[in-house]
Amino acid sequence: MQWYQDPLFGIILVFVIIAIVGALDFIRNRIKERKRVNSLEDLKKSYEFLGIKDGVEEFLKLNKNAIPTLEFIANAYIQSGNIQEAIKIYTSILNASPSTSTQDKVHILYALGMVHFQSGFLQRAKNVFLEIVKNFPRNPEALFYLLRIYEKLNEYEKAIDVVDCLQEIYEQSGNLDDTKYFETLSHNRAYLESMCIFADEGSAFEDKVPKLEALKAIFPRLEKPILMYYRNYNLALFWQKAQEARNIENLLDVLWHCPKSEVPLESLTNQKIIEIYRAREQTHISYESNKQECAKFELETLRLLRAYSHFSVDLHFEYRCSECKGIFPLENQRCPTCNALLSFDVLCSVRESKDEVRYSLL
Repeated sequence: MQWYQDPLFGIILVFVIIAIVGALDFIRNRIKERKRVNSLEDLKKSYEFLGIKDGVEEFLKLNKNAIPTLEFIANAYIQSGNIQEAIKIYTSILNASPSTSTQDKVHILYALGMVHFQSGFLQRAKNVFLEIVKNFPRNPEALFYLLRIYEKLNEYEKAIDVVDCLQEIYEQSGNLDDTKYFETLSHNRAYLESMCIFADEGSAFEDKVPKLEALKAIFPRLEKPILMYYRNYNLALFWQKAQEARNIENLLDVLWHCPKSEVPLESLTNQKIIEIYRAREQTHISYESNKQECAKFELETLRLLRAYSHFSVDLHFEYRCSECKGIFPLENQRCPTCNALLSFDVLCSVRESKDEVRYSLL
């Protein structure tokens, strides 16, 4: 029987050959893929060394009281600016020592959260401090960091909830004689409420003004940010409230940098504000008025130099924290050193202004 002459056998044979070729090709591709992966792994291993994680695990096995030493090393990394290495050490301690007590874990978590916060990883820092609060809800240090993180993330409602928690802890502690701590909490709450009002796009500007004025009465340092908010949305109200301001000197930088087109010289009645623009040689002020002396030394110096000297001069501003006395070139809502809220006082000095020649990079 010539079964091999059967057409059906030929068709089956073709399919068998195709299947064998396909299987061989599949096996060949898998072998090539495996070789490629192995080669990449070998390349990666050639750059690996005994990393911090392995070193921490080995050190914890050899020394039962290794955590203080590792913390010292992490602090040394932080002082030298190597934040990433400190994060690796703290993370390795948490992962490599499951038998560590809850108190020690919270201590390491707190250090890890601070490092994340200092390095700008706010979401990671928030997760760490939330984990601490889950274990120890009455931890004011962790709550204060959460407050600052929520503030930086513009989550003002959550930050107010944190202030409420701190307020409850303060009231239940029985230490009601600490008036400064109570004022700090009330000022933080007033500031956060003002930020909520600023960010509320659903309310009309006219409805926000009474609320902001009430908060300004609670925390006078809010006067400057509130006036700057008025300036952005209602220039007439800004000048009205600026002339009623309690601390004109702390508004000197804002008023000095106001464009001439925005200054209503004819309606100004506050002499301290008028002196600012006399020193700036505003054109609408009369010559006789310009000859009057200014009460502030820097403004009078500037007026005289501009009137009788060929030097080109201007005011230079710096900002001093009223709590830690640190001086900074820029104004922040919180002091970078002591974290005091709205604690900056404006310092000014007369400096020669030089016209810089700018060359195009193109």
